[in-house]
Amino acid sequence: MKTTIPERIAIVKEELGIVEDTEFGKLCGMSKSVVNQLKTGLMKSFAPRYAYKLEENTGFSARWMMLGDGSMRLDPSIRQAVKIMEAMSENRRKDAVKIITPLAEPDGDSNSKPQHKQATQ
Repeated sequence: MKTTIPERIAIVKEELGIVEDTEFGKLCGMSKSVVNQLKTGLMKSFAPRYAYKLEENTGFSARWMMLGDGSMRLDPSIRQAVKIMEAMSENRRKDAVKIITPLAEPDGDSNSKPQHKQATQ
């Protein structure tokens, strides 16, 4: 079952030992007023800029914070990889993506071609 934005805010605050909404807001780069609007449902979505700031500061997944999907926290090695990629120039980042993308393929080899079965007659 997906959690609501107010529930996710409560989870983050509890896990970090935060009592005040202003402290949570600082981690996201938002005002206490925005936190209150999210908690009361006046705002229906958690803006990406706030979610990614929270992710950067705490390791709570921006995707989870915005949508309630996926892992609640980023894997520490992924966080480190993101920091490395962010520090690269745009050209180096593009080169790195070209190298990394094949690793995400199911068989780890983007050069392999799918095997087609021939129809039997």
